[in-house]
Amino acid sequence: MTTMSFKEADAYLKNLSLKSYTIKELADIIRSVLTLENEGLFEQELYDNFYKDHELLMHPKTGEKISILDVKVDMTYQRILKLRQLVQHLRSKDKDGNPMNYDKMCAGSIDIAIRPDGEIYCWDGFRRCLIALLKGIQYPLFSIYLHPSTRTIADCKATEAFAFKKRNGDNESMARDELYKSGIAYGSTKDLETKEVLSESKIDVLKTITDAESTLSGFAEYEDTIHSQKVSEENLVLASNIVRKAWSNESSVSSYVICGLGKYIELIDTEALREFSSYNITSLKGTCDFLPKFKEYAENNSQNTLTKNRLSNYGIETIAFRIATKVIGGLSNKEQLELAVKLGFDEEGQLQIIGQSTITKAVESTDKAA
Repeated sequence: MTTMSFKEADAYLKNLSLKSYTIKELADIIRSVLTLENEGLFEQELYDNFYKDHELLMHPKTGEKISILDVKVDMTYQRILKLRQLVQHLRSKDKDGNPMNYDKMCAGSIDIAIRPDGEIYCWDGFRRCLIALLKGIQYPLFSIYLHPSTRTIADCKATEAFAFKKRNGDNESMARDELYKSGIAYGSTKDLETKEVLSESKIDVLKTITDAESTLSGFAEYEDTIHSQKVSEENLVLASNIVRKAWSNESSVSSYVICGLGKYIELIDTEALREFSSYNITSLKGTCDFLPKFKEYAENNSQNTLTKNRLSNYGIETIAFRIATKVIGGLSNKEQLELAVKLGFDEEGQLQIIGQSTITKAVESTDKAA
């Protein structure tokens, strides 16, 4: 077996393609890390009798014990495998400080589903499967679900994904992007809509967009913006493409920058900024091109310069204001104050985002004009 460094194995496992793998082939990747092997975390031999036959559920069709070597995992709906967390489990101690290995009480049963074609999939307990095999357990305790023989493989996958999301999502232990990925596998309308926006934007989340050119950081904000309709899907796609192209040398794009730009474009589209002196250079209802401004800004600034120190409860509004003033520019003191009001900042928020000096000058210019 070719050896791998911890870093190489971790990267490989975190970036598994969205397809099926045997538990054994993934366990072999982990076994290939010599530092973990030398630490003595793995058993070399497989135990046939860790569980007694009377403790096990047998295969409903063959009547035989089910070997973990025959079990697969479907990564279209499973969570990302993080090697560091798995290793922590392999190193676990029991209450007396002894190596925990594979503890029957804590492990419980691993949920598997047998599809009509005879293939066996672990739909919940993926990490316990790996730990069992790495600790030499060939026949762990399984809880078995037998798919109806009339069910298609696609329907089997959708049923497993739905059950996985219900069990793990309802207790909020899954990250939002992981819930989204598993939702796609069983056809969730909400998650498919999110995927469509990401696809048009050529931005990936957990390898769900095959032709993506960037990955997204901060998925939750992006998803919330789509489904709360704070920004139209059209403007979110436009903003996504602008940000992606402006910071094309960066591997990921910030959801806050995208949503903030989308919010600013939304204001322009509603003609809320019609009286601003900079209106003609920043808009004309979809005909403007923000990209040159963003590319110029991106030459000397990372996305973090727009996202750091966001105002509490005004995340994307903060970014929208900074884009208008730092990236696009050309706003007078009065227009900065008006923009803050139109973005929904309360008086305290206006003071934080603009500063007392600018507010005072804005009020003075309004008084003089009157």
